[in-house]
Amino acid sequence: MGIGLSGMISGLDTDSLIKQLMSAERTKVTKVDNKITKHEWLTEKWKGLNTKIYSLYTGSLAKMKTQGNYLTKKTTSSNDKIVSVKAGASAPLGTHYITVDSVASSQYVSGGKFTSTEKMTSKSKLVDANVAAGTKITLTCGEKTKEFVVDDKTTFADFSEAGKEIGLNINLDEQRQSLYINSRQSGTENKFSIQVSSSNATSSDAQKTIRELAGYGALSAADKSSFDAALSVIEGSSADEISGILDKVSAGTELTDTEKKVKDAYDTVFKQVNDHKAEELAQISQKAGAVNSLQDAIENGTSVTLYGKELTEEEAKTLKQEARRMAKVEHENLTFDSVYGDATELKGVTYADIKALEEKEAAGTELSEDEQKKLTAFRDADKNTAFTEALGTYDEDNGYSGAEYSKVYDRALRAFAEDEAEKFLELEDAKAELETKKQEILADSGNAAMEAVRESLTNALNTYADTPAFDANDGALAAIGLTGLDGSAVSSSSNSVGMTVFAASDARVTVNGAVIESSSNTISVNGLTLDVLSANPGETVSVTVSQNTDSVYDMVKQFVKDYNELLDEMNNAYYAESARGYDPLSDEQKDAMSDTEVEKWEKKIKDSLLRRDNTLGSLITAMRSTLNESVEIDGKSYSFSSFGISTTKYSEKGKLHIYGNQEDSEGMTYDDKLRKAIEEDPEKVMEVLQTISKRLYDTMSDKMKATELSSALTFYNDKQMTKDLTSYKKEKTKEEDRLKEIEDRYYKQFASMEKALSNLSTQSSSLLSMLGTNY
Repeated sequence: MGIGLSGMISGLDTDSLIKQLMSAERTKVTKVDNKITKHEWLTEKWKGLNTKIYSLYTGSLAKMKTQGNYLTKKTTSSNDKIVSVKAGASAPLGTHYITVDSVASSQYVSGGKFTSTEKMTSKSKLVDANVAAGTKITLTCGEKTKEFVVDDKTTFADFSEAGKEIGLNINLDEQRQSLYINSRQSGTENKFSIQVSSSNATSSDAQKTIRELAGYGALSAADKSSFDAALSVIEGSSADEISGILDKVSAGTELTDTEKKVKDAYDTVFKQVNDHKAEELAQISQKAGAVNSLQDAIENGTSVTLYGKELTEEEAKTLKQEARRMAKVEHENLTFDSVYGDATELKGVTYADIKALEEKEAAGTELSEDEQKKLTAFRDADKNTAFTEALGTYDEDNGYSGAEYSKVYDRALRAFAEDEAEKFLELEDAKAELETKKQEILADSGNAAMEAVRESLTNALNTYADTPAFDANDGALAAIGLTGLDGSAVSSSSNSVGMTVFAASDARVTVNGAVIESSSNTISVNGLTLDVLSANPGETVSVTVSQNTDSVYDMVKQFVKDYNELLDEMNNAYYAESARGYDPLSDEQKDAMSDTEVEKWEKKIKDSLLRRDNTLGSLITAMRSTLNESVEIDGKSYSFSSFGISTTKYSEKGKLHIYGNQEDSEGMTYDDKLRKAIEEDPEKVMEVLQTISKRLYDTMSDKMKATELSSALTFYNDKQMTKDLTSYKKEKTKEEDRLKEIEDRYYKQFASMEKALSNLSTQSSSLLSMLGTNY
């Protein structure tokens, strides 16, 4: 809008004049505004109607076309407190006789009280409850088995989680300080057992030696898993077996598949030990080089001070680089739980492992479920922040930063520089000491040292293969009120830890003379579903199965109700009165009317939006005509009206009524043909109603297929309507831009007029002054 001074010279109300001039110009914009408003109302009306049409399609119509809904049957039981029965479509009509001898139950364990005086919670560690680290617990439920070894971090929550994996509930009663265990599924096939054993000290020592020789602590999670798998294979062998396999390899004899697995495991362990030793030798060689640098620094003098001694800048740099390399390895292999204690999901995982997973993910490689869990846990806000603060982050140019790395680096620097430099530099005969140290380091890298390692490894592997990793120990869990159990009942009076076991049992029922046993209290037999509730071997329950006429009748009645309500709304919209001459009100017009008058005005327009709409009219016709179709059975035609489902008045425009329906004023005066037909010939009723309903269902499916004009599951041209609305809005924008140009032009013209009048007034004043005229 232009800005100007209104009628300063002319005395005209410029703003008012321009407003009147623009009023005529705005007529076209007003028409476009009305189009937009009506289009938005029309879209809203169609969306609401589409929802109701689709609801009929997926609701009562979908039921009418489904055969199973016509085959429902009902049951009557002489004692539903013993057994509740449901009849499926295939259940035979008539009376059935059922006896319940026993019900299915789950196995339950009530543990004795804990011996610890400290109160345990789910977060408490088992070792704090006096369960020894190294105790192996093997849980078996049905065909599933889970075993785990207690360490100094294993909690009661871990114990519970292990049970959950195989279908057990393991709950800690914090008030009573005891455990309750039960199988989630009933029946003897789901009974469970608990076997307990303690780690064998000899086997543990052998395993420790093997791991130390292999540098196990510095391995990635994946390499640890591979190494542990190899040890597991060796554990299942013996020293003689391994020796025999190695002899066969030397002799060129072909190995069996089982022997190949043992040989591969043996090679995996030896390769890792060799690789670790090679790494150690490389580090020793680097240390030897650094010692020589220190020796040269003593001989040549330096200008750089390190730990109080003069070194050259290059020598100091060498020391720092070596310390940084050593620190980087140690830093990346710090486990998350060693840095902060709540990393349950990341127990034993290192930053090097996480880096490998992120690289794998970035390469587009699919992660396993376990890998994804680790990565998700690392990215958790709290853990990620804690890790960043503690360990810091890595930068290609500057290396690592962070408090934990600083500690690791300082430790590495001091260990390297102090051990190999300061203690020697302080001695008068430093040169001789350094030479001796260098020779010792170089000697360590010789073949003799490696042979000693191989001999130590071989002895440890033989011991590990010959010694059971765990020894049976039925009392290993006595401190938490449990002993080993095999699933049979155990009385607390005969159990030293106060544990009681209730054995699992199966349901046993007799149906029409046939004995059936089941692990579940829900039993399916011959179309009947039995819910066994209680046992009473002395009572026979009679169950009568009959056709469920009411279910079919109610389904049809519901469809007719839903259809009529929808058809009423569709007819009202299609046959609505014209709203010619009614346009959406402007803000000024609304201000001049009451709220009730505005509401009535807009309702008049909205009600007429779908008047004679081609899409709606086509849908109404298709639905009505489809329901009037017939089905031929044995040469005779049947339709909805054959069973008393028919129209009664032309003026209702296709509404259906069920003859004999006492809830319908139009149908209640007629005989109930539908119920009678369902009772006398249910199969014919099903075939006719299902077929016609299926035709209507298919017709509606075709009507809402996606096209260039409409989206899927939509009965109107929503795409076209969206396109039209966008076009109207663009047209409005274009018109508003045009009006702005016109308005600006008017303001400029009036401003020019005012300026001309001002000039004229000035000239007149000058002329009168020259003529000597005074006013």
